[in-house]
Amino acid sequence: MKKIAVIGCGHGGQALAGHFAILGHSVNLYAHPRHLGGYEAVHRNGGVQCQGVVQGFGKLNLVTTHIEEALKNIDYIFIALPVPAHEAIFINMLPFLESNQIVINLSGHFSGIFQYDILKRSGWEKDILIADITSFPYACRAENPSFANILAIKNKMGISSLNYSHGQEIKTAIQDFFPCELVTMSSFIETGLYDPCGISHPPSVLFNAGRIGNKEEYYFYKDGVSIETARFLEKIDEDRINIGKNLGFNLPPYYQVMNDYYGLSHKSIYDFFKNSPIHNKNKLNPKSLNDRYISEDVPFSLVPWYSLGQSAGYESSAMRNIIDITSILNQVDYLSAGRIITKDHLKAYKICG
Repeated sequence: MKKIAVIGCGHGGQALAGHFAILGHSVNLYAHPRHLGGYEAVHRNGGVQCQGVVQGFGKLNLVTTHIEEALKNIDYIFIALPVPAHEAIFINMLPFLESNQIVINLSGHFSGIFQYDILKRSGWEKDILIADITSFPYACRAENPSFANILAIKNKMGISSLNYSHGQEIKTAIQDFFPCELVTMSSFIETGLYDPCGISHPPSVLFNAGRIGNKEEYYFYKDGVSIETARFLEKIDEDRINIGKNLGFNLPPYYQVMNDYYGLSHKSIYDFFKNSPIHNKNKLNPKSLNDRYISEDVPFSLVPWYSLGQSAGYESSAMRNIIDITSILNQVDYLSAGRIITKDHLKAYKICG
């Protein structure tokens, strides 16, 4: 039995905590006092009812709004929060982290880089390991608080840490209970470039901005793409792959990443958007242009990709166009607000062994 803390009580955190508990592990679930998510219902019920591809009630060891309680005597800490909160929650966790604990960012978006930077600046001497995983293991929704509908479990995802050997160590430690197969990647940089959110969401939101602004309901994937708009997504994907090449990485195309995640066999981005059975079960269309498809995926996917390209000598006008236009629409300077990967980051985190 593993001792696990899940940080975050949204639909992803509830699904993960419930699934781990169903598998027989001792799970603490933490909800931030100002962002409770489904805390009240989960606390009242003592756990999470999972449905879909995972069935059963996951009885939790502890449901708390006190971070020190959640982390006490825990071996593995899974951060299941929106990526903008990864740095702030790590700062809150720092005083209570214990030797030999492993912190894992789900859908990391380069979070490990910035958390190690925080650790270096903090003066705390913490014998811990930090890992990023390329995505969240499920496609899931919390239909009601304390009820997690797990639509699908990804087949395979990437994991990385400060160096390859640390990544391999963490993978070995969690693989026997983690929901899907993990593949050790060379660095936080490679893992961050592997995540598909910057292609899945911002361009398609922009191309459907009128629909979204007028509150039209539509199937985000199959109704939100055309052959012409898919060409733009392919250009962003081409730039992502070329940035990787400049850094010595051989990145797969977007559609292959999604095929690997879900066991599909699509031949192009257009094919995936039109025909993915998982992504077209529900409409999934954002309710506003301030949805996380923009507010998270522009500053935490496209901005780091773009800045990484600049640091590696590659300029992506397609990425910059999306960053600039969404900044104008939402009156937010996403380039300034987002994660910037510098040449110093490249030196510190790219060459791993």
